[in-house]
Amino acid sequence: MSSPAPTCLLLLAAGAAWEEIALRVIGPGTGVVVVKRCIDLHDLLASATSRQADVAVVAASAEGLDHGAVDHLHRAGVAVVVVAEHARENTVEHGRRAGVDLVLDETQVSDLPDRVRGLRSATGSDDLDAMPTGPVRSRGTAPAVAVWGPTGAPGRTTVALGVAGALAARGQDPLLLDLDPYAGTVAQHLGVLDDVSGLLASSRRLVAGDLTSAFVALQRRGAGMRLLTGLPRADRWTELTHGLAEELLQLGRRQGPVVADLGWCLEEDRAAVHTGRPGRHDLTRDAVAAADVVLVVGTADPIGLTRLVRALAELREQTVVTTPHVVVNRMRRSLGWEPGQVADLLGRCGPLHGISFLPDDRGTLDRAMVAGRGITELGESDLSRGFDALVDAALPGIPAGVKRRRLLRR
Repeated sequence: MSSPAPTCLLLLAAGAAWEEIALRVIGPGTGVVVVKRCIDLHDLLASATSRQADVAVVAASAEGLDHGAVDHLHRAGVAVVVVAEHARENTVEHGRRAGVDLVLDETQVSDLPDRVRGLRSATGSDDLDAMPTGPVRSRGTAPAVAVWGPTGAPGRTTVALGVAGALAARGQDPLLLDLDPYAGTVAQHLGVLDDVSGLLASSRRLVAGDLTSAFVALQRRGAGMRLLTGLPRADRWTELTHGLAEELLQLGRRQGPVVADLGWCLEEDRAAVHTGRPGRHDLTRDAVAAADVVLVVGTADPIGLTRLVRALAELREQTVVTTPHVVVNRMRRSLGWEPGQVADLLGRCGPLHGISFLPDDRGTLDRAMVAGRGITELGESDLSRGFDALVDAALPGIPAGVKRRRLLRR
């Protein structure tokens, strides 16, 4: 009769003194084998994708150990055991929030073979890409709008601000999320001091497991709407965690409509998938996938329309369930095209929820930006009427209200 297969271990002690004890007690006849001693968390996550390990034993002090890393290990079929110097209540609670399978005190390391023998992750999958990166959540009743578009500054932020402002003018109290991983500027547009990034703070709260209770406190106010400020610098996207965009949209829906200003790229970072860390474009990809309405923004000139057509093809490749609504920005007579001609061109790109046109109203945009105010705060204009028509077309369930009113100044 053959003996049972040994339990294979990945070990990340992060310089802790208990590593020597662990290596001494794991030996022949224990039914446990150390496959690799990892130098850091990235090494651990990459090693887990080889499917040669059953359990990862990790020091509680290992930098970057959060629920995203634990989720990656679980999807690779690896159970997670955390060893703390003193398994106090806060360490156990943090481990529970991160989803680890077992928390041990360093004094229990001498019993490590008995503790981990036969331990297996209950959420392993044969396909790392097939498993979701977070729990499945039901959608709220208020709509979530993702504003996306190709490279070349087609006006994604302008559209996000305009749609949120039009919703605010209708008494909807929308939440505007700045989820651009490259150049988030929503706070600057509205003259809001973003000394503390709401996005980075939300990421830290999600890792800690208390984002729900802190969500309202992380929001700012401006132009009659709620605002979650974005990244202060483009290089700080590495501090964002898995599932952040989906969680923010879900929490925002509970309060009212959500408008998310996104980046331009939908490309998947394959290296990030296998290292277990978030990719730079995960915010954009996840928000587009989770939104109820996807607004695809492009400009009316030849280059902008070419990019827009290619962007619609790219969006279809993402297997997004929501049919996109196209927003053609900066439409002007000098181009020599009528809206019907542009609509005929875009209609050949596949199913669309609709097509809306916004005028090239540079004067209104300049006044709003210099004053740090929303477009609707400045009163009636060609552009404000264009955003009203866009909301009517893309969000028909939002009541129009009795009449447009100038929002109270801050």
